[in-house]
Amino acid sequence: MKVPKSIRDLLQSAETLVYIEDLSDKKGLLQNIHPIAKLAAIAAMIISALFITNIPHLLIICLTPILLTATSHISLKQLLTRTAFIPLIIATISIPLIFLTTGEPLWTTNISGINFTITAEGITKFATLTTRTWFCVATLNLLILSTGFDKTLKLLASLKIPPLIIQLFSLTYRYFFVSIHETQSILIAKEARTYINKKTITFQTLKNLGTILSSLFIRTYERSERVYLAMKARGFDINNSNNTYHTPRIHAKDIAFTTTIIIIFTYIALL
Repeated sequence: MKVPKSIRDLLQSAETLVYIEDLSDKKGLLQNIHPIAKLAAIAAMIISALFITNIPHLLIICLTPILLTATSHISLKQLLTRTAFIPLIIATISIPLIFLTTGEPLWTTNISGINFTITAEGITKFATLTTRTWFCVATLNLLILSTGFDKTLKLLASLKIPPLIIQLFSLTYRYFFVSIHETQSILIAKEARTYINKKTITFQTLKNLGTILSSLFIRTYERSERVYLAMKARGFDINNSNNTYHTPRIHAKDIAFTTTIIIIFTYIALL
């Protein structure tokens, strides 16, 4: 994915990042595993990671998403792009752990009469939390990337998730692309009226983005009302929507995959 140099490039990058259906159609390891078996395996991976406090062991299990990415023909760069944002936020929030955790001091300084001490235990907690967060986010992304959005909704329906939640996920995903295309139309109209040869992101373009977003909100709200009335006119009822999905049978390879993952991660968690 190229580095965005303008607002339009930024929107195209966001659309590419969210669209996942192409990856789920590839012939890879995770794509050939039953969704329920895959969900059980990934749930076991995440639960096991919550009990692992040893940094080397966490780094070892972090190799699992990378290996599954390679065997599922998913771009590692794409996985890292999708999973870098949330751990980065967690790392920023958890920086005080380095100074507030008591333990063996590694470095001390005094700023305006206040002592700041970095401890080995604080660094360990910081690294553990950040690494564990990345692992959990990466494994959940692998579930969605290898399953596809439509099959993920069917998986939720087979698990008896309330139809309201499923419809909310579905509409949010569908209308994300509608909002992107609507924003691109607004940008084209604006550029046609105020042509500027410079196409890089500047402070003025970010300032103008506020006006674009306010206009987008109004247009999105009006469109949502029209779509809802059209759906109601065609007999749509969220409580009576058809959520009966026929999922394929679980085969021996699915059970073997899930059992292997559970055994390996349980063993690492108990070390």
